[in-house]
Amino acid sequence: MSGRFELVKKGYDPNGVDNYIAGLEAQIAAYKSKDKAITNAIISAQQHADTIIANAKNQSRIIRENTAKQLSDIFDSINYQRKILADFEYEYGMVIQKYLKVVEHDDFRAVKAKVDHLESYLADFADEVTEDLEIDKRTHQDGEPAPAEEFSTN
Repeated sequence: MSGRFELVKKGYDPNGVDNYIAGLEAQIAAYKSKDKAITNAIISAQQHADTIIANAKNQSRIIRENTAKQLSDIFDSINYQRKILADFEYEYGMVIQKYLKVVEHDDFRAVKAKVDHLESYLADFADEVTEDLEIDKRTHQDGEPAPAEEFSTN
């Protein structure tokens, strides 16, 4: 398609002009079709990306909730072990007193210090998890509140 028309009686050949215009219209229709296909592909890709992001956020929330539950269980276990240790210390002290020996409390203090350190570390971690859950609650897009576990650091 050259865009040049044959001169016929002081003008261009109408058939040539019509053919040229028809060719231009066909090119425009092809460009519009390509544009529509590209637009649809972009929309589909964005929807897919949104779905991936929503799934990732949901998985992250579930992992944090499970972590919060596990931390709560660990705190319960620490408290139980602390009680067992106190009971043992008391019973051990009674046995030692029975045999008139002096109880060495330094060993118990060292164990207690380690338990206190572990509890402090886990409490800090639990605070971070709780903070993440709070942030997740505020940014949760589907309107369902994300449940959070309360932690006991007794």
